[in-house]
Amino acid sequence: MESRIHSTSSLVFQDERSEQKQGAGVNRILILLASLFLVGTANSEDETEVIYLEIPSGFEKGFEDGDGSFSIQEWVPSGETVNDWGRMITLTVATLPNLDPVEYFDHMAEGWEESCPEFGGMLLHEGSENNYPVAIWFLKCPDNPITNKPEFTYIKGISGNDAFYTVQLAFALRSDDIDDAIVTQSMEHLRGVFVCDGRKPEAHPCE
Repeated sequence: MESRIHSTSSLVFQDERSEQKQGAGVNRILILLASLFLVGTANSEDETEVIYLEIPSGFEKGFEDGDGSFSIQEWVPSGETVNDWGRMITLTVATLPNLDPVEYFDHMAEGWEESCPEFGGMLLHEGSENNYPVAIWFLKCPDNPITNKPEFTYIKGISGNDAFYTVQLAFALRSDDIDDAIVTQSMEHLRGVFVCDGRKPEAHPCE
């Protein structure tokens, strides 16, 4: 199944989401769903830079928005909503090419700190995947002022040549409740997220 998607930057809290919408741009993405649905643009991956992301079975899209500067998609387990969730997967794409992922993390952490003075965060990994700079970090808030629940989020940022991509795995849990199984599952999920470019198969292969 094919559909046209516009996407961009990052999820923090509602007020920061609006701020980010004002500073990015449209990009085309390709998402490989675990349910074997293929969602992407009318163009093939041979013609653009794309991101691959598996959405576990049992998750449903709860929110999608985008304009000429920003787009975002959110998935939650069946029976949950984006306003009342226990787990959430968020994909964002911003036309901020070649942005330093660590610089982005610092900016995102500042936004969390403003919204949640008791927030915490840590950069977990910085490196290169498929010849793109990447970083993985977590942010946590014991009481998200929007949901009135705790939140612990793993984020992977990928700096593409066309855009900056993030995938976020959020849990309505305190950090003490993030056990080894959640950590392992989250890291495996994020390892499977990658960006490629069919126009440059030697530098950024899609296979």
